[in-house]
Amino acid sequence: MGFDAIWISPVITNYENPSTNMWGYHGYWGTNWETINSHFGTSNDLQTLVDEAHKLGIWVMVDVVANHVGPVGMDFSQIYPMN
Repeated sequence: MGFDAIWISPVITNYENPSTNMWGYHGYWGTNWETINSHFGTSNDLQTLVDEAHKLGIWVMVDVVANHVGPVGMDFSQIYPMN
């Protein structure tokens, strides 16, 4: 296709609350910046994606959202490591 980079969604763990049926599968409701969102696989899966892309000369850019978190109201104790 001629491209040399892919830009993927944020891979951090997202807010999930089954009791309210609110699921942050998309990457933009971050709650933990040190773990991988299980909807996107494991850290090994991410490393494999990057390694395989690099073998093909393709860069991988991971989106990062630093200006908002999951819908926690004012209870920032749910956000790691900003809690």
